[in-house]
Amino acid sequence: MLQNKAILITGATGALGSTVTRTFAQTQARLALTGRSEEKLERLASEIDLPDERILTAAADVTQATGVQALVEAAVARLGRIDVLLNVAGGWSGGKPVGETPVEDWDRLVALNLHAAFLLSRAVLPGMLEAGWGRIVHVSSKTAVEPRAKQAAYAVSKMGLITLTEVIAAEVKGSGVTANVVLPSIIDTPANRESMPKADPTKWVKPEHIAATMRFLCSEEAASINGVHIPIYGAI
Repeated sequence: MLQNKAILITGATGALGSTVTRTFAQTQARLALTGRSEEKLERLASEIDLPDERILTAAADVTQATGVQALVEAAVARLGRIDVLLNVAGGWSGGKPVGETPVEDWDRLVALNLHAAFLLSRAVLPGMLEAGWGRIVHVSSKTAVEPRAKQAAYAVSKMGLITLTEVIAAEVKGSGVTANVVLPSIIDTPANRESMPKADPTKWVKPEHIAATMRFLCSEEAASINGVHIPIYGAI
């Protein structure tokens, strides 16, 4: 069903993003991959080995309107359109109490987790609505709905992402476009294993399970699913 669809994947070179990229490369879709490092993007592209006309790699800062505009224009120029946005890009950092949180930390996470999602959604929606078909899937977090102390910037930005998705879903209802968001708990990645050596990673969420959920949300079978946030918690 995704054969020849044009899919834009942000955060494509990260632990989750690279898994999502490999999952969707198996669908015979055409891919536009973005991240911060052109070198990492080119390495990922060589691993999945799609023909040049079926893939675009473009380093971009998706927190900046000019960067997003250039990215989308390049993707449309290479692939003809954007049918699917898989927004995996985001950030996390250990925080401090609200009264001690640096403004710079707040601004950085809001930019990565919420402002970028707004810019990307804003850029791809007109083309999807004109075509009468599209899928937007954002990646939020369990922390958004179960916030913890000392994580205000992360929790608020990820909750804002859920609300943004719900607003988009309300606006596109009945158009053939859907917008949904997945909420993983701790993802089983090498970085998380290194930072939490005493934890039990068997309770964490495998990137493959998140990617499979995102793939389903892009299918025709999921055409009636719009505006939902899907928990993917593992055993956490």
